[in-house]
Amino acid sequence: MTNQEFEIFVERTRPKLLAIAHQYLSVTADAEDVVQEALLKLYAMRQRLDTYHSVDALSVVVVKRLALNVLRHEQRHHETTLDERVTSYEEPPSEERYIELLRAIDALPDKQQMILRMKHMEGMDIAEIAELAGMSHDAIYQNLSRARRAILEQFKNRKNG
Repeated sequence: MTNQEFEIFVERTRPKLLAIAHQYLSVTADAEDVVQEALLKLYAMRQRLDTYHSVDALSVVVVKRLALNVLRHEQRHHETTLDERVTSYEEPPSEERYIELLRAIDALPDKQQMILRMKHMEGMDIAEIAELAGMSHDAIYQNLSRARRAILEQFKNRKNG
């Protein structure tokens, strides 16, 4: 497919792809980002598009998969961060509160403790942690979630106790 043919394809298909992305994503900016990313992927493979039976069908599949990836990512990151949870109480964070937090982290199982420290204290991203720990991304997310919940419970118990 030539550049000119691709431009015509984009003009013809973009509104349909936006409508499909909107079916999955409620935020307009997210839907537009998904369509833009899909079109970039298709542009990168434009030399091979002629080998596909239906480029329109391919573009729909690409948009749907990218939209689902966004939804999965949002679902995983729906929980607020540890910092937001700990500081969401009425009292302002203090040195004493920070020491409590460190004690709560020390009480976690070793794996959760290690992952939580790498994520929140060393600022590493999930991919880096997964590589260093030799674990899958899902296992990292699961351990982070468990660690955060355990710390939140410890703070709730101290507040109520």
